[in-house]
Amino acid sequence: MFDKLSQWLQRPKRTSPTDAEADEIARELNAPLTDAIANPPPGFESKHRFVSTDIPHCLSEVDWFYNCGSPPQFDLTMAVRRVDSWHAALESAATIDWENVELAAQNQLTMWLHIHDYGNYQQWNAIVQSHKATVLSPLIEEKIRPFQVEHALGEVLIAAVQWDILGALMENSYLTSGHSVFFFLELLQVYEAGHFPCGWIGDWPSGELAIY
Repeated sequence: MFDKLSQWLQRPKRTSPTDAEADEIARELNAPLTDAIANPPPGFESKHRFVSTDIPHCLSEVDWFYNCGSPPQFDLTMAVRRVDSWHAALESAATIDWENVELAAQNQLTMWLHIHDYGNYQQWNAIVQSHKATVLSPLIEEKIRPFQVEHALGEVLIAAVQWDILGALMENSYLTSGHSVFFFLELLQVYEAGHFPCGWIGDWPSGELAIY
C-alpha cells in the first residue's frame, strides 16, 4: 500500500509531485475508504425492526443494572454469554476486541449513510454534540455516576454506557434515512432489562454478546 507515495518521498530532486503523481497518491491514500464503499465488509444484521423512539424518555424509566447476574429475559439477534461478576464484566468491557466490535458497528452505520444519505450524514457531528449535551451528560451525572461510586466500580462503566447509549441515539436519529443498522438499539434493550452488555466472544459479526 502507498507505493507511489513512498517512491515520491524517496526521490531527491523534486520538491512536489506532478499532477499525475498527485492523483495516483490520492487514489492510494483513499483506497481503504473507496474499497469499503464498493465492497462493504460483513456487518451485523438484526432480526428486529425499529421505529423512531423517544429514547431520552425510555432512559429515564430504566432501572439501571438491577438484573445484573440474573438470567437474561430479552430477545436479541445475537446469542449471549453471561459473565458472573462486575469484575469480569468490566474486564471484558475494557478489551480491544470489544472496542473493535463497537467501532465496526458504528462504522456500519456511517458507511451506510455515506452511501445512501450523504446530505444528512453531514449533520453527524452536530447531532452527536446535541445528544451529549442534552441526554448523555445528565444521564451519566444523575444515574450512572452515582451507581458507579456507590459500588466502587471503575471508569470503564462510564465510558461503556456513554458509547452504547450514544450509539443507540445515533441509530435512532437516522431511522428516517431507511437504514437497518440496529446493533446499539439491541444493546439498549439489554440496558432496559437491567443488564450490562460488556463484550464480544467470536469473530464479528458472528459470535456471542457477553452480558452481566
